[in-house]
Amino acid sequence: MKGISLEFSEDSGSLYPKLGQMKEVLVTIQTVYQYLEKLGPKKSFQILKNLGYEKLLSLTGKVPKERLIVLTQKLSEETVVELVTQIPEKILVEMIRENDDDDLVYFIHSLSIADLAIVSKSIPPQDVGLLAKTLGREASVEVLKSLGIQKSIALLKEIPMEDFLWLVDQIQLQPIIQLVNELSVPDCKKWIKQRGLEELPILLKFFGVSNVLEIFRKLGMNQALAMMQLLGTREMMELSVLLSKMQLDIKNIPATLKAKTVIGLEKPKSKQIAKKKAAAKKKKVTKRSH
Repeated sequence: MKGISLEFSEDSGSLYPKLGQMKEVLVTIQTVYQYLEKLGPKKSFQILKNLGYEKLLSLTGKVPKERLIVLTQKLSEETVVELVTQIPEKILVEMIRENDDDDLVYFIHSLSIADLAIVSKSIPPQDVGLLAKTLGREASVEVLKSLGIQKSIALLKEIPMEDFLWLVDQIQLQPIIQLVNELSVPDCKKWIKQRGLEELPILLKFFGVSNVLEIFRKLGMNQALAMMQLLGTREMMELSVLLSKMQLDIKNIPATLKAKTVIGLEKPKSKQIAKKKAAAKKKKVTKRSH
């Protein structure tokens, strides 16, 4: 067998570890053939041919044989080969360990292998497993597809999975998808950095998603954050209630509004600069006269 060798030392005590290693290898090889036998000759031949014996041997030594058989029986040989070749072995083993068979098969059938590889390398498999167990596999895939793989990954890097699931529990999934779909990743990051997540359920329940989005569209994220910082969350909500009761007409807003100059601030500043320039010129003239 290629890559396997036994070295017999004169020291009889060193023989036993070597025999132990050989036994372990033989057991692993037996597991591989039992695994292939369960899949049928055609499928097992294709998998063995495309993956190679060494890669298959390595994988079967790290994942329970029963799980590999179940997963491989539910997937085509092409999909199995793509999974093993596109996803690093360490991550693939962790994915299988942290996710149920049905969840894994659903993810594999619902996402392209390329997208699944990106997700598996960017989001810890235990987080994906937690997402599927909490929201269900269908809702988990909906999040990834609705927001887009890259955007989902970028946001989940900013928000711990436990916090994201807390947010979903407070608001429900669809309002979050609607909100985040409208906002850019930089805007989401600004909000998270300056306000955190605790106020978001309060604001969305009070204003509604559509109204919150209208505020962001009108003011922009920077001005919206500045207004909240200036007024405070409660005061802003109270002011909104007050304004909503007023009989206001957009026609009464002037087409143009001139910015009011603050008296005693701008003009004196320009006068001071003029005085300084005049003083500087006077000094130069004085020097020349001497």
